Amino acid sequence: MRHLAAQLAWPKVKALAQGGALALLPVGSTEAHGPHLPLGVDVLIAEEVCRRVSARLGLEVVQFPAITYSLTDFAAPFAGTISLAAEAARALLEGVLSGIAAAGFSRIGVVNHHLEPAHFKVVHAAAKAVNATVGSIVVVVDHRRAPTGPLLGEEFMHGGSHAGNYETSLMLAAAPQLVDEAARLALPELAVDLPAAIKAGAKSFLDCGGPDAYLGAPATATAAEGERLFELLTTSALAALAR
Repeated sequence: MRHLAAQLAWPKVKALAQGGALALLPVGSTEAHGPHLPLGVDVLIAEEVCRRVSARLGLEVVQFPAITYSLTDFAAPFAGTISLAAEAARALLEGVLSGIAAAGFSRIGVVNHHLEPAHFKVVHAAAKAVNATVGSIVVVVDHRRAPTGPLLGEEFMHGGSHAGNYETSLMLAAAPQLVDEAARLALPELAVDLPAAIKAGAKSFLDCGGPDAYLGAPATATAAEGERLFELLTTSALAALAR
């Protein structure tokens, strides 16, 4: 059963922690996702994965309020994007994880869906630091790696998966009311090898040839594909949390 920590009184949180409940922390960012998706895409997807994981775990889960701000340099040129320095982002995440551990949770799952490489480094570093200083076990779900990554598709692995088919499909499955259909259907595909662009020195989506803060093919996205992707993300999270 999933419990939302923000809606609980502290005695209930204490009782759940003492009873061995798993704590989940969704992690995302506040950043531009094309002209067709909201700023909170990463947070919404992370929260939805947490919801689906909780439904399949068969144990008590306490989902804490999401981390909504982090390092997001690639979208920094676009209005509404809030980017923290790496040190600030790491300190924020370490503080939250340490607080969850101090509340008595012995196992904490970090479900992140902000895919910027520098941000993911921050997430792993923060978890490692907390694991070294508290008695709790912090597990970071990382769906970029095999076997899950390749199954998420070519765009995810090698293309510009930012606000393209991949993320737009997930949003059509999770929150279709937040997708501007007219805008997304009018967007041409921007076929960009994002990993190669980053290796070549790109520092923003503008450098990658994405003047509207999207890459890939949002017009081809479907809710059915989003459901397929959510199943893979959920299965990946469950496997990581079971280790």
